[in-house]
Amino acid sequence: MKKRVFIFIFLLLALIPFLVADENEITISEETDEDDKVEKAYDCLKDKIEDRECDDLSLEEQIFSLLAVGKCRSEVNDDSKSDECWPKSGCKIKTTAQAILALKGDSKAEEWLISQNTTTSDLNWYLQIDSSEPTTCTIQYTGSSSTINIGEDKKINSAAGSCLPLSSGDYWFRILPSCYDEEFEISCNQGFYSNLLFKKSDSPTIHVSEKTNSASAEGSTTEKINSYCFGNSASCDYEGSLWAALVLDKEDYDVTAFYPYLITMAEESDNEKYLPEAFLYALLGDVYRNDLLMKQKTEGWWSESGNKYYDTALALYPISDEPLEKQKTQEWLLGAQDDDGCWQGNILNTAFLLHSLWPRATSGGNGDGDDEDCEDKGYYCLTKLDCEGLDGTEMGFGGCSGAQVCCDEDKPLSSCSELNGDVCNSGERCVGGRQEEVADDLSSGEICCVGGRCEESSTPTTSECEDNGGICEDFCRDGYETNFLYDCGSDDFCCMKETKKSSYIWIWILIILIILVVVGIMFKDKLRRFWFKLKSKFGGSRPGPGPGGPFFAPPPSSTMPIRRAPRRIMPPRRRAPARRPPARKKPTDFDNVLKKLKEIGG
Repeated sequence: MKKRVFIFIFLLLALIPFLVADENEITISEETDEDDKVEKAYDCLKDKIEDRECDDLSLEEQIFSLLAVGKCRSEVNDDSKSDECWPKSGCKIKTTAQAILALKGDSKAEEWLISQNTTTSDLNWYLQIDSSEPTTCTIQYTGSSSTINIGEDKKINSAAGSCLPLSSGDYWFRILPSCYDEEFEISCNQGFYSNLLFKKSDSPTIHVSEKTNSASAEGSTTEKINSYCFGNSASCDYEGSLWAALVLDKEDYDVTAFYPYLITMAEESDNEKYLPEAFLYALLGDVYRNDLLMKQKTEGWWSESGNKYYDTALALYPISDEPLEKQKTQEWLLGAQDDDGCWQGNILNTAFLLHSLWPRATSGGNGDGDDEDCEDKGYYCLTKLDCEGLDGTEMGFGGCSGAQVCCDEDKPLSSCSELNGDVCNSGERCVGGRQEEVADDLSSGEICCVGGRCEESSTPTTSECEDNGGICEDFCRDGYETNFLYDCGSDDFCCMKETKKSSYIWIWILIILIILVVVGIMFKDKLRRFWFKLKSKFGGSRPGPGPGGPFFAPPPSSTMPIRRAPRRIMPPRRRAPARRPPARKKPTDFDNVLKKLKEIGG
């Protein structure tokens, strides 16, 4: 017995290092699992491109293959040789802009794209002049000079010539369509500011132009409508305008004149399928961030056009940080991969997803793999607008999605007020909006509610999850894991910080199993007898004796214990010689007489 115990302890001690090593391997594998799946997706995409060959791919498949893995560059370039636009069989604004993006610039194609601008005609424009105190102003434009007064209540006392009738309760001037080409010069005797307002003809929503001008007393400002779209003289192409503005902005062209059209036409239901919020976020910044993220479905994707993989890639195209929504999408995508690593076997969708969410330095460009990765060089992938806002410098390294540039400055987390959010106290929840990660302007227990309102929680101030050190969220972020032991009192998940201790349970399970196996080996005889007793108690059959005995034992009595008799081995007996039975005598006369007397007497 002592020997067996010693062997058991020795085996246990010998196994522990391997079990701990397995734990470390599990932790490492969790960290590298995403990299492995992304690598598998890249390999799958390359294989599918090689199997079909670039010549057989559609133009968009060629463009996004070039963006993602640097393939099909010569095929994309061929389309620009004759017409300077794509496709050569019939130039389109959208595909031309996408080709410029994939080729990292093409001067001839850019010139063609800029030439496709046209004046918008379905917007209403207004002139706003305001001052912190009552003032008198002069407005001059071709053939007219008018003096107007702005009262303490901000109202204007009269129209300013034939082009500027009063509008909106006398707070603004309406610019008549016949005067859209006019330039208006304003001068006031007090400090003031002026800007243009615009709205779609059939919409109540009024937008403020990107630029606001100001001047001190007796100074002057100039306002002129500058509104264009991409299309032809007959009509504007909204989707093409979105892509063209995004690409030309990346190539350092001034595209502010296209903003009014892009902003107002985003309200059109027919344009929702293009997911304009993604483009407007890249061009105009955080003001469209919440609108974009609020369109995410519960499962983690976007679906406006009916193609959830393409729409998801587009939605996350301009987002450089890692909000919860992006983490949720990445987790969903990695769980929805085909066995070969692609998504639905679709080259375009797979290429766009990789370029948008997991871009590489070797993507796009000349495809020779010489590009250096932006983040590996210690820089940051940001939108062009964010980099300029930080006074950063574009470094020119690869590894950023097409909507981003490599910047030497990092964008800090925005405060709740900068995101136009409301701070909810620990006893409140965000209703109708989304919770946003912010910097250090929140106290413990507070959340930033963007696009919604703070309401008192109908549940207790702290949940069972929070009482045990967790946080309640609709999706557990990196560094947290879902805990099903504690309740949040809502549909949220209880998220606990990941610890290595939680995974040691597998080590203890293995140790317990080893102990049980060793105990079973040491006490196998006793366990066997116990098993036979237990089995017989519930009516099971017992194995019969060896050769020569009966095959089945009689059923045991419920009141009398059955004791198995020991088997006795008898020595072989010699067979006795066979005896013949004695012959029967024939009956005599005397016997016959006696028989008859018995019959008479009976």
